[in-house]
Amino acid sequence: MTPELSNFETDSPARQQYSAHNPIEQYVLLAKGAKGAACTELIKQVLEAPGVHVFGELLAMPNIEELQNGPHSNYYNTLNLFAYGTYRQYLENQTKLIQLSPAMQKKLQHLTVVSLAIKSKCIPYNELLDELDIKNVRVLEDLIIEAIYADVIHGKLDQKNKQLEVDYAIGRDIRKGDVKEIASTLQEWSDSCETILLCLETQINRANTEKQKRIKHKESIDQEIANLKKAIKTQAVESDEAMATDTCRDIVGGLDLRKKPAKSKSLKGSGPGKSVSK
Repeated sequence: MTPELSNFETDSPARQQYSAHNPIEQYVLLAKGAKGAACTELIKQVLEAPGVHVFGELLAMPNIEELQNGPHSNYYNTLNLFAYGTYRQYLENQTKLIQLSPAMQKKLQHLTVVSLAIKSKCIPYNELLDELDIKNVRVLEDLIIEAIYADVIHGKLDQKNKQLEVDYAIGRDIRKGDVKEIASTLQEWSDSCETILLCLETQINRANTEKQKRIKHKESIDQEIANLKKAIKTQAVESDEAMATDTCRDIVGGLDLRKKPAKSKSLKGSGPGKSVSK
């Protein structure tokens, strides 16, 4: 009996939430009870299902793996191609694969664009036309626009330079043999981050040291300015006091000079032979 999605019932709210974020999960659950021809129908459904772009979990199911050595191996091969391959590979190996429906073909072409975007963020139209087996640029641009609306990639069409500029692309399934290479790449990236971090820390320490030097230098200058202001103020006070003292002396000297002529006149009035007594 062919499994139908309408018969699929989730067993918990948590399962429903997980399935909403992982569309392949419902097909994985269905595959547990499918055998033979039922598995082939399930594969056709998942290859046409919108929003499903990763297939590794389904490929790992024992019931699905059994197909690769039986009369339905072409279904397994096609599912494997959607997980890891491209539309160009489909064209080159059609005898080992099932015939694609229009929905399947478009999905595989979208996945092919994703694979190209992983290698380069600027993909020439010529390369896209060849990989997708499209002869018309307008048809190519329509396909890319559909991929953008399907949230498979984010980017823009550079019609002047005839290329697709990719800002984001979804992830695809990873082969087990690629895990070591990915781990090595991530380790190199981690080492580069560590090197950059150490460099930044060195620069920060150097900047902090220079900042402390500048702060101390500024404090020294501020102290010198304060001392100079204090010295100038002291000199001004001393100068004012000296000027006040000189002014007082001048005033006192002036008074003495005015008194002396008066005394001389008194003496002049007392001539010789004149008595000053009564």
